[in-house]
Amino acid sequence: MGFDLQLARFVLDGRLAGVDFGRTATLGRQNLNINRKTYAEEAKRFGLDSSPEAVERVFATEPYVDGMMKELGASDVFSIDASSYEHASFIADMNEPIAEELYNRFSVVIDGGTLEHVFNFPQAVQNVARMVRVGGHILSVNGSNNFNGHAFYQFSPELFFRVFSEENGFKVESMILTECNEDGIWYEVTDPAVAGGRVQLINNARTYLMMRAKKIAEVPMFSRTPQQSDFHDNSWHNTSRVEARAYLRRPLRQRIMDRYFPKPLRLLSRRLHQATRSHFQSPHLKEVRRF
Repeated sequence: MGFDLQLARFVLDGRLAGVDFGRTATLGRQNLNINRKTYAEEAKRFGLDSSPEAVERVFATEPYVDGMMKELGASDVFSIDASSYEHASFIADMNEPIAEELYNRFSVVIDGGTLEHVFNFPQAVQNVARMVRVGGHILSVNGSNNFNGHAFYQFSPELFFRVFSEENGFKVESMILTECNEDGIWYEVTDPAVAGGRVQLINNARTYLMMRAKKIAEVPMFSRTPQQSDFHDNSWHNTSRVEARAYLRRPLRQRIMDRYFPKPLRLLSRRLHQATRSHFQSPHLKEVRRF
């Protein structure tokens, strides 16, 4: 596990957004998987000290991220892992309830791709929520699209909107989809409950779901089981019936091709369209940052 470029950027962006890194906990002992030159470039981009001395402070704890966290203001950096092989601060299986000594202990908990590997996700996410004190943050970066086989799960934005809701004592401040490459654009995701429809993405590149949520109250999580928006809100039902007739609303050009063009030509046309179109054209995905 480790901070790749997009995860490191999201953590640096958290500092700009006011995240308090004073008492930082990471799920797993996280490595810093970028080099000095790249860190200096990103530090400058996000308004941090990018001097050679600052860069050396960050990499003094190489291969781990502790130096980077301290550069962001951490006085203490802790790690929680199911195994002791990397000398984590606390040994805990996130499938099971965490010890009460970890309750409300941290100003920020960083999940750099751990929850997707934990089978008992509801318990694991409750553990994370309990570790953060009121006013603190959770930063989460996990696989969303095209990570099949990497972990137990690939996550949908809807899941995190429903889990980290005000009802459960949290407020989502940022929900980002981005492709994992170094120039991947960040797209802010609208809550489907606000959009009044499913916010979907079909693309052909590995894509992260990056979330920043603030703990606003100490309340029991899941006093009511989260429900997907369109099953909870009956006003969506008419929309679903209309969507079921989407074939009839397809562009005339597409209907003519399906009727009169041979299958190989139709497939070629479809592949060209997939290769050239923007996958993030949904009105509920808003571009917020380019690199």
